[in-house]
Amino acid sequence: MKSRLAVGLLLGCLVAAAGCSSSSSSTASPAPATASSTPASTAQNFQVATPNGQVSLSLDGQLPPNWPSQFPVPAGAKVAGSGSLGGSSSTALVGAYTTSESAPDAFAFYQASSKLTTSDQKSAGAETHYLGSAKITAPYTGSVTVVSHSGTSYIVIVLTSSRSSASASPAAS
Repeated sequence: MKSRLAVGLLLGCLVAAAGCSSSSSSTASPAPATASSTPASTAQNFQVATPNGQVSLSLDGQLPPNWPSQFPVPAGAKVAGSGSLGGSSSTALVGAYTTSESAPDAFAFYQASSKLTTSDQKSAGAETHYLGSAKITAPYTGSVTVVSHSGTSYIVIVLTSSRSSASASPAAS
């Protein structure tokens, strides 16, 4: 029952994304799927629903302080920015990346990663209208959400672990 609700929510986000358009004359890529009807979303700032809650992103090219340098990302992924987790009583680090891979391929990277343990993997849509999410349970806690919009794949990672080791570089392997 929970998985049907989650898939329904994912599909709802995709439908909302399909109906969104931008009247901005900016040359940057349009904002990806939003989980909010706030018209203030731009290519530099947007919101996305994750398994941890609503995330507001700022695509300024900077990860948050203390972001784990060894956190796995697909080859060629580029730092897009950071964000904040709304409606949460816990502290979280939010990092965002872009990749030239398709969103389904970027999500498959996390589904198959031997460096992370994930659960509750869900996805909906295809290539240009895709949303995939999973909870991260080890060695960090949080979630990964991959969303595509207008040819750009965004990877949004929320790390909620309160362990000090999660905010520092993990021990050498």
